Amino acid sequence: MQNAAPVQLNQVRDFGQIISATFQFLKQNWRPLLRALAVTCLPLALLSGFFMGKTMGDIQSLSFGEQVNDPTAMFSGMMESMLPLMLGYLLMVAAFLLMMAVSYEYLRAYHFGEHMDITPGALFQRAIGNIGSYLGSSVLSIVLFMVGLMLCVLPGFYVLSVLALVFACIAFERSGAVASLSRSNELVNGHFWEVLGLVIVIGLIQWLITAALMLPFTIVSMVVTFNSTFDAITTQGAPALPPWMTFFTAVSTALQMAVSILTYPIVCVALSMKYFSLKETKEGTSLRAKVQGFEEA
Repeated sequence: MQNAAPVQLNQVRDFGQIISATFQFLKQNWRPLLRALAVTCLPLALLSGFFMGKTMGDIQSLSFGEQVNDPTAMFSGMMESMLPLMLGYLLMVAAFLLMMAVSYEYLRAYHFGEHMDITPGALFQRAIGNIGSYLGSSVLSIVLFMVGLMLCVLPGFYVLSVLALVFACIAFERSGAVASLSRSNELVNGHFWEVLGLVIVIGLIQWLITAALMLPFTIVSMVVTFNSTFDAITTQGAPALPPWMTFFTAVSTALQMAVSILTYPIVCVALSMKYFSLKETKEGTSLRAKVQGFEEA
């Protein structure tokens, strides 16, 4: 059976073609991309998930234990959980930022034909070298999105759409944090609904894949919680979770964070496809390059 031709990024595609090309690209490139993410981002993701899950497990145990009737003990227990929770959130932000940077830097390397022998270390160096732009654009995008949500839900969706291509602009054009926001808005202008639809659909696909992979852990957690509550009702005692539940929550949250890190490139690839499609539609860069090549020949 003949292998499919490598996916060309610089091409006009409709909605269905973008979804199809996204999974074709991932099928062809999942090994080097996931290897890079596993080396650079996965340790941070596992640590962040473990700290956050441990905190959630501790709080859940407090809520189901005898301390629920002791406000002082509840408050003291929750305060003790704040430090690992804050550490977990910081590590989560770092993991997702690095994941985005590594994913888009791999896409850039692929676009320029530099991906064949690229190592996780080389991708990490490229990501760190441009982390300021990725971080700055992330902060600005989040602030604008939050302002939009505070004004109304619709402005929040507007920001979500017009800034959807910010990371792609940084990766492929090396525009700075502020310039990438303006460039993304320029490309999305006139194509708001189709970009918003892609963001929602591809985000939903990524979420469903993550949820499906984590379903066994979710079922176990729900069953244990239900049984503990049911036992408390039948015995008229205080509900209590089994001692191993806190550790189980920590491990399952760590795995969920890892799965999210390894599946989120689906979104990165789809938005990169949209970036090139809009760029070709509006500017015809590859067509001009072909014409120039014919003239020079």
